[in-house]
Amino acid sequence: MVEGLSVFNQKDKYSLIVQGGGQKGAFASGVLDKFIDAGFDPFSLYIGTSAGALNVSSFVTKQRGIGLDFILNYTTRERFFDMNKFLQKQQPMDLDWAFDFVNSGEFPLDLSLGKQNLGDDKVALACITDVEELKDYYYPIFADNWFDVLRATCAIPMLYYHDIEFDGKKWVDGGVSATIPVEESYRRGINNMVVISTIPKPKESLTLPTPVRESLDKWKKELEEGLETHIRHLKVSGTKEKLTEFQKQFSEKVADMKADYQRLTGPRLESYRDQYKLMTADKLNLKQWIQDKEKLARLIDIQNKRTPFSRSSTSHLDMLVSHYANHAEVEQFLLSPPDDVNLWHIQPERELSSKGLLSQKDQILEDYEHGIAIAAEFLAKHHR
Repeated sequence: MVEGLSVFNQKDKYSLIVQGGGQKGAFASGVLDKFIDAGFDPFSLYIGTSAGALNVSSFVTKQRGIGLDFILNYTTRERFFDMNKFLQKQQPMDLDWAFDFVNSGEFPLDLSLGKQNLGDDKVALACITDVEELKDYYYPIFADNWFDVLRATCAIPMLYYHDIEFDGKKWVDGGVSATIPVEESYRRGINNMVVISTIPKPKESLTLPTPVRESLDKWKKELEEGLETHIRHLKVSGTKEKLTEFQKQFSEKVADMKADYQRLTGPRLESYRDQYKLMTADKLNLKQWIQDKEKLARLIDIQNKRTPFSRSSTSHLDMLVSHYANHAEVEQFLLSPPDDVNLWHIQPERELSSKGLLSQKDQILEDYEHGIAIAAEFLAKHHR
């Protein structure tokens, strides 16, 4: 956290920027619910990516608990993410079903109240990614097309196969191009930023980033560990048939993974370095976004030549490289913001218990309570 103003000045403009992360978003839900309790909202600009956009929505409407309700009671259902469908190469994620409940469930988001609270001088935006350009765009959350905007910002490319199209473009998860959209706030001239992320505070002083090849080695190891973790999960909770099918797929994918890894660390790596100027040895960082079960999902899908995913000219690997490069740039911004920026980084004290998907409800609740505690510390220090 960069120390700026000790007390927020109502005469200045502030932005609230909230990272996504699937079920890890419970942490941000806790932070923002605590902000609601304290009446803390000095912001004129709100930006969220993926689950962060949902949390921003409930914060703007001041409907305490909606963010947690959605994560706890909808994303944990098999209808939201069905591992059996994933293994059968069918679409595993049903965002359309989930977002129907945002509007018509037992605890609906009050869209009209959101517009009213924003008025004419505040803006709430969701970050989404243009499939062809791999560029971030920002759309109003409380507009007539809110349903498509929220679906788009949460549409993980390898888990949601339907094309989301409007304004002449196809859109996917905002996290592909802007994991934490601090630079958009800077572009809009709002340099006082409160950032809520899932990045845990480092336990020791940061060292220099690893070279590209070492980062790729680490990525490969993490992917393999994610696969092994899922096999253990199936042994405990799955049927014998599911385990047999997965182990068969696992053995087939290992060979493909080794071949693609050799190709990625060979001449193709050089071509990606030319294509994405940010992919340099001092910036590439592969620590975020692909977490646990999501590692499994993306790895199998990247290797799967028969996937029904229908992007015309942008490959999954392009999206992954774009994400890695962007996140490295964001981390640089957070660690060393421009001199004219006051930045408060609200982050967990430890690794969150939740995963992106397939978390247990007690893990989600634990992270929510952790968010409340961290927000209380922040408010005690910065808000009177």
